[in-house]
Amino acid sequence: MHFKSLIKISFFQLFFFLCCKGLKADVDFTNEVRPILSEYCFHCHGPDKSTRKAKLRLDLSEGALRDLGGYSAVIPGKPEDSELVFRLHSDDKDELMPPPETGKRLSEKQKKILEKWIKQGAEYEEHWSFLPIDTPSVPTKSTKSKSKHPVDRFLAKRLESEPYSFAQPTEKKTLLRRLYFDLLGMPPTPDEANQFLKEKSDTAYDRLVDRLLADPRFGERMAVHWLDLVRYSDTIGYHSDNFMEVSAYRDY
Repeated sequence: MHFKSLIKISFFQLFFFLCCKGLKADVDFTNEVRPILSEYCFHCHGPDKSTRKAKLRLDLSEGALRDLGGYSAVIPGKPEDSELVFRLHSDDKDELMPPPETGKRLSEKQKKILEKWIKQGAEYEEHWSFLPIDTPSVPTKSTKSKSKHPVDRFLAKRLESEPYSFAQPTEKKTLLRRLYFDLLGMPPTPDEANQFLKEKSDTAYDRLVDRLLADPRFGERMAVHWLDLVRYSDTIGYHSDNFMEVSAYRDY
């Protein structure tokens, strides 16, 4: 580590402690950390060998933790000792990262996210598509909502830390109309509406959703957008409407 790093270390220890203490929730690598690294770091320290510099890879855990000659870009649990964090705050243009000539600057919030991530262990996560499907436990208690629906329970848990509350449940006929327009693109018939309004079961809405999803009109509704795109891809525009061959794309 450079000499300047050592003389600033006490200041950084205090600074990072205060910053990390101010962040309440754990930082999520996939949604918060990876986007920052991808935007500001991966061009020079990512998977592409042709653009990689300083033999440093930040897209992999082993690369970020690698000994670079007495120091490491990331030291789990110790942002004040991590070269990555020091470079983000350096006032030396030769040490500052990203380099000034790139024109890129991390906001203070983004810096704190990286610092908090390192403080909590600097754990990397695989892309969600490579992770096994997991069923999370549904929150059970909430002062924000009495709904038993799993989605509402998760939303209620999130709203516990926010100054917001759920809207009051809408009346059945409005809910019915919304559902039909969303899934079928048309209102229910009088008979369909009356049948649903007479239902007293707690599962009436769920069963109606299942029935509409199985309705051929739902498939037509979902296909409309795609068919519109395919149709307009076969034309130049409204002015001349000349033919343009896109069959390969449409077949794909």
